[in-house]
Amino acid sequence: MDDHFTEALLVLRRFIGVPLPATDWRIRAMTRPDGERIRVRLGDTAGRSVLVDLPTSRGRERGTWWYVGALRHTAVGLATGTVPVEAVQQGDPYVDVAELVGSVVPEAAEVTLDDGIDYLIADLAGDPLWHAATPSVAPELYVLTGFDHHAPGVVRVYLDHEGRTIAVDLPLSDDGALRPVQWWVSAKLVALLHPEEPTTLAVHQNHSAQDPLCEAVYDLTDWA
Repeated sequence: MDDHFTEALLVLRRFIGVPLPATDWRIRAMTRPDGERIRVRLGDTAGRSVLVDLPTSRGRERGTWWYVGALRHTAVGLATGTVPVEAVQQGDPYVDVAELVGSVVPEAAEVTLDDGIDYLIADLAGDPLWHAATPSVAPELYVLTGFDHHAPGVVRVYLDHEGRTIAVDLPLSDDGALRPVQWWVSAKLVALLHPEEPTTLAVHQNHSAQDPLCEAVYDLTDWA
């Protein structure tokens, strides 16, 4: 199994909850359109968004930490207007980071003071990124391959499951209030995907949903 995407997701996950330095951009989606790129959708508090493609050839050559510096420099360039955004894909402005390497984005992996402190504490705390990262809590059932905060209060997660990629829509709130941390999501997914109960997953399929990144979409937004 190729864990490259999983490692990339782990190194970039900090920018889901906090903005990239000196910007208002946060990661709102991270997917793998193909083996040549990792696609990140950045969003800000004003409701703007931009798609950023990170070339996996650089990440494989320089290590997954290269994506951190590449995304930081790209986000700063977007915030200051030094990174041109002209093309549009999927309705959003689009940036191909491969075209920025050597100018806006450094060729080598970048390590800042924040990175050094983060690594030191994460290593001592047993962070899975630095200690044999696994692609899920139940790798025999699913592998997490991406996510997309594609609608208010809903996150779509992409999973490799039984030889195909599926998408599962999960709620962030319950009765209008945000769910607390330490909630049910991994336990629910394990129960849902268990091979001894194949009909459990099937009843939640959203047949009207169209998503080119997966073979089927399942809606768990109302499943308690």
